Amino acid sequence: MSQLDVAIIGGGISGLSALHYLRKKNADLDIRLFESDSKPGGTIGTDYIDGYSFDHGPNGFLDREPLTLQLCDELGLTNHLERANENASKRFILRKGKLREVPMSPPKFLSSDILSLKGKLRVIMEPFSSGLGDTKDESLYDFAKRHMGQEAADYLIQPMVSGIFGGLAERLSLKSCFPIMAEMEKEYGSLFKAMIQKSRKAKAVGKKSGGPGGPGGRLTSVEGGLYGIVERFVELYSDFIQLDTPVKSFSREDDTYLIHVDNSQTIKARHIIIATPSYVAAEITKQLSEKLSASLSKIDYAPIAVVCQGYHKSNIKHPLDGFGFLVPQKEKLRILGSIWTSSIFAERAPKDHVQFRSMIGGDGDHESLQLSDADMLSTVESDLDSIIGIKAAPEITSIYRWQKGIPQYKIGHSEVMKQIEAELGKFENIYISGNAYYGIGLNDCVKQSYA
Repeated sequence: MSQLDVAIIGGGISGLSALHYLRKKNADLDIRLFESDSKPGGTIGTDYIDGYSFDHGPNGFLDREPLTLQLCDELGLTNHLERANENASKRFILRKGKLREVPMSPPKFLSSDILSLKGKLRVIMEPFSSGLGDTKDESLYDFAKRHMGQEAADYLIQPMVSGIFGGLAERLSLKSCFPIMAEMEKEYGSLFKAMIQKSRKAKAVGKKSGGPGGPGGRLTSVEGGLYGIVERFVELYSDFIQLDTPVKSFSREDDTYLIHVDNSQTIKARHIIIATPSYVAAEITKQLSEKLSASLSKIDYAPIAVVCQGYHKSNIKHPLDGFGFLVPQKEKLRILGSIWTSSIFAERAPKDHVQFRSMIGGDGDHESLQLSDADMLSTVESDLDSIIGIKAAPEITSIYRWQKGIPQYKIGHSEVMKQIEAELGKFENIYISGNAYYGIGLNDCVKQSYA
């Protein structure tokens, strides 16, 4: 193989997006994407079994990011996008064994039973909460407790954090996970005050404001399952994708990088984009820079298992009239939550059947991933039965295990990123992209690849 202009290592959404943008920018570039697996997509995958479509990992993206929507349009997917229906706006949190609807407006919050009267009064006092916390770094839990009280931190913030990151709020960094929140506090002191100001500014220009975490958005997928976006990349760029090609290491020869792969082949490239998980990047950069490798190794991952199950709807007591639910740690269950996929997306289950996507594991429960399939299913079914009422065994089940599933932006993550950036700065024409660095969502990966 002649010297490549660009070598992309990793065929997840980050690597595929980078390939698309580079081809769009300059079709004459000699580019090759190398993926260690037999198919691209990373954690994105969809199985189609007996009328069900089961997503292995992520099940969509929020349609608040114009760049992702533009990417879908460039891929010819605009007419094949599917936005979650109105059920998605109705979400639940488990408290004292009962599902409580998450209030989406001040009047509903005041009348809800998700917090005690004392807990609601403490949230209402948020504009008078204590000033800035640790200006260097602060955990999401400490931030929430300081602004809204311990009860809200336990029953609103912690389950939300486990649902997004599979993590523990007391370990994760506010400014790395939700930088907009940190900036809002810095500018306004209070999240309520900040949201009021954002709402006024949005109305002035005819837009809707989002919540304190950032702009709002609607969960969006591709008809039939999220893997449709990966399949479209493959349709367009199969000639530039080389599968079953694990990269072992890099070295440098003058202004050229030498990429050493498992079959003893050496590939030359002028530019390299590393779009693998950070722990893989740490291994393959060790020969190039031990300091860079060590910094990349500092990013931890939470284990997560996605358990997809199908039932006849007559065997479920709950009406499933919503998005699903999250489970606070204080409820002492093993599942983190469950998404009622067939309630929010069409054709994800056969007629008169329903699909659940339940998550188990996370940074607070590494042991769950060691359970056998039978024990994991028994645990999930027992937890689900206690919450929504199940009268029979599932008709179909698929388990997707991710021993290193979701990057954890723990306290100190921003300092780790400074170290990584400093080490990368010592080399020319080598870049990183992926969900371990500046955002874990699909939108974040697309933005990094575009940049």
